[in-house]
Amino acid sequence: MHLIHNLWSKLGILALVFIFLAVSVSSEGAWGAASSSTTSNTTRVTVHDPSVYYDSSTNRYYVFGSHLAQASSTDLRNWSPVGTQGYTNRTLYAPSTYEGYYYIKNKNSGLYLDVADGVAADGTNIRQWSYNGSDAQKFRIVHHSNGDYYILTANSSYQSSIDVNSGSPADGTNIEQWTYWGGPMQLFRIQQNEDGTVSFLTKASNYASALDVADGSTAAGANVQQWNYWGGDMQRWKLIKAGGTGNAARSTGAALTSALAPSFAWAGYNDQDSSGGHAVWAPDVTYNPSYVWADGSRGAYMLYYSTSSTYIRSAIGFGVSKSITGPYEYIDTIVYSGFTRTSNPITTTSPLGTKTVDIWVQNTNIPDLIDNGTLSGVRSGWFNNNGGYNNTLFPNAIDPALTYDTSGRLWMSYGSWSGGIYMLELDPETGRPYYPGTDSGNTDRYFGKRIAGGYGKTGEAPYIVYDEDTGYYYLYITYGGLANQGGYHIRLYRSRTIDGPYTDAAGNQAVYPSASINQANYGIKLFGNYNLSGIPLGYKSGGHNSALIDTDGARYLVYHTRFNNGTEMHEVRVHQQFLNEDNWPVTAVYEFLGSRISETGYSMNEMAGTYQFISMGLDASTSGVGMLPTRSVTLNANGTITGDVRGTWSHTPGTYYCTMVINGVTYKGVFFKQKNELSSHNEVMTFSLIGSNNESIWGSK
Repeated sequence: MHLIHNLWSKLGILALVFIFLAVSVSSEGAWGAASSSTTSNTTRVTVHDPSVYYDSSTNRYYVFGSHLAQASSTDLRNWSPVGTQGYTNRTLYAPSTYEGYYYIKNKNSGLYLDVADGVAADGTNIRQWSYNGSDAQKFRIVHHSNGDYYILTANSSYQSSIDVNSGSPADGTNIEQWTYWGGPMQLFRIQQNEDGTVSFLTKASNYASALDVADGSTAAGANVQQWNYWGGDMQRWKLIKAGGTGNAARSTGAALTSALAPSFAWAGYNDQDSSGGHAVWAPDVTYNPSYVWADGSRGAYMLYYSTSSTYIRSAIGFGVSKSITGPYEYIDTIVYSGFTRTSNPITTTSPLGTKTVDIWVQNTNIPDLIDNGTLSGVRSGWFNNNGGYNNTLFPNAIDPALTYDTSGRLWMSYGSWSGGIYMLELDPETGRPYYPGTDSGNTDRYFGKRIAGGYGKTGEAPYIVYDEDTGYYYLYITYGGLANQGGYHIRLYRSRTIDGPYTDAAGNQAVYPSASINQANYGIKLFGNYNLSGIPLGYKSGGHNSALIDTDGARYLVYHTRFNNGTEMHEVRVHQQFLNEDNWPVTAVYEFLGSRISETGYSMNEMAGTYQFISMGLDASTSGVGMLPTRSVTLNANGTITGDVRGTWSHTPGTYYCTMVINGVTYKGVFFKQKNELSSHNEVMTFSLIGSNNESIWGSK
């Protein structure tokens, strides 16, 4: 399970270091189509869980991966690191400047900062009050200078600000509203706290005091005052962005613990499985032209990531940037998992110190969503009888991936093992989910719609690609355990609509009907652990893929793989894909090295002959998984298959399509003459087919 992934994060190796094998780099540029270059040169790179994105503004391909690894390429073959790799990277994520529009919630009381009765006059009292979403509870935070901010009130049409009465530094000084003029009594330094909250330190006290709820009251109407800062919950406030979010101005150089503090408050830093380190995984990037910044401008690169502390306790957050390479300003943490019905503090001690996280549902964003009317309440089904998280039916909140549908709506798929793969539609102007709000069938009010898996079975890293040539959405999911012996591998489903139902070649739906099913039979298995004479080293545990349909229509599968060498070293690989006659994308045998398929097919002399043959099978084991057998078959000119496997084969004249029938199962795919992966890069004929039984078969002549 992802416990292995957590262990990998603790070891702090692999995805933090780039491995370069072949160092000759082509000078040819892709300029929007990787297949426009025929170079077979390769520069290897190590990025775990690679998510690929082509950026037209820079004419480069990017992969973003777990543990803050990133790389770019112009041809999908030669990769270069982007920025510092690993958790010391201070350029990918940046702390928010805090500028934007907010509701401000007190940690101690759960009530909101409020201008009394919404009165716009100078001297109106600032208090805490139950959430009502009015302008009296909406504030605009604006940077002044030298790290100071002022806080404008919406009920005054942002003409007035929060003000320390008479600029007094004394404890108990009242906080009020006053016409903004920029004096020290209207300026605050915003301190980011480890638990994801902030404290407002007053310039009037030379930053020695903070906004404070008098006497720690939890009553609506309790007064807000200035008091010497000591870090109590009555001095801690949660910023809930409202209206236009984000800001074009961002800062760099901050530690990751500051940049992602709200997410880390729940999971992923010095906490259980991430004890002594970090666990930030599987980011996915897309450009969203509809995103609205606080200054009213539109368009942002949006990066969604996950932080995790156990196989069920995780969170998904996102940041925005005006550059593909960042820095990405943290905006919000949008999905939490692994919470409990009642208070349940978890304490972790490591060389980084002692950290306690209360994994109570009240410490997620769910109470905020209840406050604003999005959710009617907490769902009882989220919990087991003992009050723990029901991960049989609900997801582990990791591995987010974004997809636009044909109508331009934006969706996020996510999830791992546990309750399966879920999907939420996103608001394009804010990047936040449209939470369903109600429960129905496979749709949960908070988590969205389950589109695959369930019942604690293996399956993670969803990635959806729409292919306009077929009209299908293709859903990739990785089964197995990610380590060398873990049997990691990619499965495939498709649907006519983005939210399903997704089905495989055998007609099985991706959402499991019960806990008793044999998972191995669900989903097309694209490939397993294989070895051929045309590769230097056998491939093992290839998975957590992304996919790309390039500007010239070429299709690519991008994933990480380990090798048959007894180590956990891994590298990115890119393989071409081609549609078979049933519109399933089959995967090329060898990595992409510039070869192009013949649109008019191949001669009998090229196709017929003896091949190394691998049947990928359907094994879905999660440990002790070895190499698949490599056998020998001969495709005879009379249409028979002889050798270690027997059957028949045919091809469609004038095309690269082929069909094979083996043991009564029909397989459909393509012939493809391509360069192999030896240093000589010899061109060899290959075939790749998908069967009606969900098995793939490969051959290399």
